[in-house]
Amino acid sequence: MSAQSKLLTAVAALVAIGGGLAAYKSQKLGVPFWEDQRVDEWLVEAKISFVATGRKVTAKLSLPAEAAGEKTGQESGSLGYGYHIKENGDKLTAVWSSPEEREDAQALYYRIRFKGGLESGSEEIPAIGKPETPEVPDLPGSLGVAANSIVNRALSTSGDPDSIFVTLFRQINRENASQEYLLVKRHYEKMSLSDPNIAMGIDLLGMAGIPARLSYGVRLDEENSGQRPYALLEYYDGASWKVRDPLEPTKVPDGREVYVWHRGGGPLLDLDGGENSRVTFTVVKDRIPLARLTDLRESPFLISTILALPASERAVFRYIVLIPLGAFIVVLMRNIIGIPTLGTFMPVLLALALLEIKPVQGIIMFSILVGAGLWFRFLLSRMNLLVVPRVAACVVIVTLLMMLMGVISYQLGMSVGIKITLFPMIIIAWTLERMSLIWEEEGKHSAIVQVSGSVFVAVCAYYFMKVSQIQYWAFYFPEMLLLLLAFILLIGRYTGYRISELIRFKSFTNA
Repeated sequence: MSAQSKLLTAVAALVAIGGGLAAYKSQKLGVPFWEDQRVDEWLVEAKISFVATGRKVTAKLSLPAEAAGEKTGQESGSLGYGYHIKENGDKLTAVWSSPEEREDAQALYYRIRFKGGLESGSEEIPAIGKPETPEVPDLPGSLGVAANSIVNRALSTSGDPDSIFVTLFRQINRENASQEYLLVKRHYEKMSLSDPNIAMGIDLLGMAGIPARLSYGVRLDEENSGQRPYALLEYYDGASWKVRDPLEPTKVPDGREVYVWHRGGGPLLDLDGGENSRVTFTVVKDRIPLARLTDLRESPFLISTILALPASERAVFRYIVLIPLGAFIVVLMRNIIGIPTLGTFMPVLLALALLEIKPVQGIIMFSILVGAGLWFRFLLSRMNLLVVPRVAACVVIVTLLMMLMGVISYQLGMSVGIKITLFPMIIIAWTLERMSLIWEEEGKHSAIVQVSGSVFVAVCAYYFMKVSQIQYWAFYFPEMLLLLLAFILLIGRYTGYRISELIRFKSFTNA
């Protein structure tokens, strides 16, 4: 069999397998093939990480009230543990227990799914009976005098619990607060609390006769994977319990931004048999209903792929599945159009960085970084270093330049400079090395053309990868990457003129 026959056979097999699996998933399992047919559902996954100490483990995680509702779907992904949900009045708790002793690092998962239109969970809850009178903190000496003065001033200017809450936290959050607030704040900051401002606010509200307690929320932000619980405050206004954000005391938590996970006081996590515990949340906006997802996981051929993983693991693949798309654009631009680039991966990884940074700002930062790095690279060339030490020196220089640009941009009030760390450091170091060699061997014109071509291809790949329909196919139909592979194999056999060469040699055709 000739090479061309082998190629065509491989292409046909890839198209048949990739297209067949995509068709099976869409037609038989009911996964929407087009993005506009999707049903948006939020998946919030709580991950409990801890180190078992050689004993039987019991972990209790407070759950949102919606976990008992019909509008949500829940599941626990924790192998080797017994699991049940405990109800205590209006409070729900997920309980895991190990039948045998455990050691080393452990991870427990609880996932809840709800439709995008669900409320945030911050709705007012009517109190059953009158809450107990809050304990008044015992602040000695001048601290007690300052705290009482703060509370009395708030009571004299505010007539209800809502306005007292707003008055107190507006002052707590101010950097130039009064001396009394600063004195009390320093006391709470010395106590090594996870959030001294909220602890201070709870005690001051208690001194004002308003019961208050800590609650936790989750930011509905897919970009912030592995986020820690978002501290909120719940207080009693005389009739109902209300949840507010201490950082924005006048604002009610928006269901499109925050999902309230824990209310009612008490700890978020109670762990026995382990240490160094922490709770992190991963948020994913699923485009597939829970029933369809269950069918996927139970389907043959392992076609659920990414969707069978925990949300914290799936979040990593949001960008990994886009790398083949960028590589396809690089192949298309180089082999069909004829735009020169510095390697294959450099434009792809630069395009991934641009997904997090606005293209104009990203290109400006990249140009400054490459320009400054290239100047230092020429200084290194005068020392006659070997290749590996020279590249290692470039890595160190690039690192220092990233730190310098991040600090300068922060001082100037441009937080986007912090995102310069998204640029692939090793790739930039090799870019400087290759660009300097091309500069010395082929001239500066060739070096500038190639790096400019790389940036142009990266921008094209960025706009291709940013198309929401393309992202949807890549994540929910990853088998279609086999079709992409088939196209790349076909392009790999193309040896004709590139489009840029047809334009370049157009004068010969006219002659």
